[in-house]
Amino acid sequence: MVGGRVPRRDGGRCGLAVSGNGEGMAVTLRQLVADARLGLRVVFGHEGLDHPVRWVAVSELPDPGPWLGGAELLLTSGMWLRDEPDRAAAAERWADRLAAAQARAVGFGLDPWFTEIPAEVVAATRRHRLTLLEVPVRTPFVAVDRAVADLNAAEARKEAEQARRVQQRLAEAGRAGRQAVIDRLARELRGWVAVLDAGHAVTLRAPHDAGPSGAALAALARRADRQSLHMLQDELDGVPVTAVPLGPARERRGTLCVGAGMVAERPNWTAGIVGTAAALLTVLERGGERELRGVVGNLLAEGDVRAAARVAAIVELPLPSEMIAVALTGPGHRQATARIVAAGGWPASRDPAVVLATPGFGEERLPGLLGSARAGVSSPRPPEQAVAGIREALLAAGLTRPDRPVVRYADTPAMELDRLLSSSGAVRFADALLAPVNAAPDAAALLTAARAWVAANYRWDPAAAAAGVHRETIRARLNRLAALASLNLDTPGDRLALSLALSVLPTTTHQVTPPQR
Repeated sequence: MVGGRVPRRDGGRCGLAVSGNGEGMAVTLRQLVADARLGLRVVFGHEGLDHPVRWVAVSELPDPGPWLGGAELLLTSGMWLRDEPDRAAAAERWADRLAAAQARAVGFGLDPWFTEIPAEVVAATRRHRLTLLEVPVRTPFVAVDRAVADLNAAEARKEAEQARRVQQRLAEAGRAGRQAVIDRLARELRGWVAVLDAGHAVTLRAPHDAGPSGAALAALARRADRQSLHMLQDELDGVPVTAVPLGPARERRGTLCVGAGMVAERPNWTAGIVGTAAALLTVLERGGERELRGVVGNLLAEGDVRAAARVAAIVELPLPSEMIAVALTGPGHRQATARIVAAGGWPASRDPAVVLATPGFGEERLPGLLGSARAGVSSPRPPEQAVAGIREALLAAGLTRPDRPVVRYADTPAMELDRLLSSSGAVRFADALLAPVNAAPDAAALLTAARAWVAANYRWDPAAAAAGVHRETIRARLNRLAALASLNLDTPGDRLALSLALSVLPTTTHQVTPPQR
């Protein structure tokens, strides 16, 4: 099975490997065909070149259908057809299963089994309206996989930058009030926007005469309320609509409804934009600094520092240069949280209760506000590192006791481990251990698989689920990494060595593109 040139295409397995981004904007077949480095030739199906392709699947199975989720480009060298007595029937069954699984296209690799695409495959894929591409001998399947990953990464960066600019314009519009926010939102999404109050009456529209009737919007808002949905997506008058609450779930102050084609075409992107607009509208309606700090704190807890800074700028409440995270626990922790927020904290989450504050606040005022509650306190960090600070605070909170109500992360054993892992000796150890892995062409995929495996406590199925790959793909990558690094991952010592090395290396290292399967 691993003779000839099969290893070049799918690692020598007769199974299936898949790669892609799973969501967001996807690349198209036309973009792949336009890449001269790949040399792909369209045999037929030009009308399907603008279909999005989210995944690349490599399979030599006669029935890859159960392993597909739709919108794949399936790559094969036709090994499944080689020994079939009735090639026409086998090709027909194979193409029928691909079409049923909603695959987009087939890339047939020349050699080692066929010097040209078999006529039976051409006929079967044509009947099932699958775009057929010829993959030349010089192009390994992994090159197609990487091209899709690179294009998806470029699309993701483009989409993120677009969202950042839109959110910035929304924040700037907020200085002129709520109507200005929804006017800007309607223009950005090329649709209509309506704001309903807590009684489901329309209070604002943009454009002023656009969108469904007030009764239809009220029915949508009531349904969202009854189902306690953070976001409801539906269709009104043939237009995709999304509805999000204004204010916390238990204190809904109204509903923001947006109707636009983008709601269906770019659901994740529009969800972020609409969510930002809802936060702005909530803050502007309440007009209170405490509510604003809650919005900003939640954005920081999600790692969206840019959006947090833009929202804070609306009412000229700049973020401090350093912040601490305070995680509250024990009896009366909710009351303590409310007192800290009232005194100027930035609430970041309710469950578990976490508040951000300035380092001076933590030293001077925190003990007097706790009452019977207990608190874990992080090290001072810039707002960009709020997520790491929250992790520190939660760890410290787990070490509190009635006789030790405040635990600072700087005083915990974990802090000493952080110091050890950031030492020059630890860096040298990690570099030496993983140098052969870093030199491999598939280093990004190997290290991504290793991080998922370690994070899953060395369990295969959870690691595969987290990485979005098949468990055998995770196994194969870890086996390859172990061979490169001279590790025996069946032993506790070598597992610990790998875990420490991965902890030392920056998480962004070798993760420019999604993992390759």
